[in-house]
Amino acid sequence: MFLYEVKQQQLLSGVRTFLKVYSSISLAKLAKYMEVDESTLRTILLTYKHKTHSVDSNGGIISNADIDFYMNNDMIYVVESKPVKRYGDFFLRQIAKLEGVINDMDRVKLD
Repeated sequence: MFLYEVKQQQLLSGVRTFLKVYSSISLAKLAKYMEVDESTLRTILLTYKHKTHSVDSNGGIISNADIDFYMNNDMIYVVESKPVKRYGDFFLRQIAKLEGVINDMDRVKLD
């Protein structure tokens, strides 16, 4: 089971690499690049979708991947990557503001 998962992850890594390069690509062309037939590529793409999506607490499906795609007929279209949210930076800025407010309040008490 472990070796099967490793092999699957290698294929998914290859798909991700090609999807990062193209904004759209035909299924036949991607299959040729990956050296697989089109039906195998469809299976790989479905596996990629399955592995990179999850269900949130409200029952909605969300993507965990930095690259997403959809298919229309035999064309694969890559969707823009999600911007990386920097929660740490936001909280550090808020902490710095709070410290500034506390220092101002301390100065007012001393005066």
